Amino acid sequence: MKAGTKIFVDGNCVVCDFEISHYKRIAPDLFEIVDISNPQFDAAAHGLTTEAVNKHLHVQTPSGEFVKGVAAFSHIWNQIPQYRLASRIVDLPGINTLARGGYAVFAFIRPWLPKKT
Repeated sequence: MKAGTKIFVDGNCVVCDFEISHYKRIAPDLFEIVDISNPQFDAAAHGLTTEAVNKHLHVQTPSGEFVKGVAAFSHIWNQIPQYRLASRIVDLPGINTLARGGYAVFAFIRPWLPKKT
């Protein structure tokens, strides 16, 4: 059984899939991966909108809370022992501001990145 953290990711995005595949490889039992590119995916069934999950990475914590963007990465990293320091660093005020800016650029260009299919 998974620990309860769900990662909502676009499995057709080459960059996104590469990142999530890495997490699955180093922490295979920590996360439930939900592929939002799957034709059967229903955002509303998870309390989300299609527009929202396509715009930013979303994570649902074991308590049911949703976090997105940089906060989602921080949550993921905090679950993986060898990435906990990265989680703490990205949560520092100045670093977090820079990370959110970088993520905003990535989120903006992501629709134009190469697709797997």
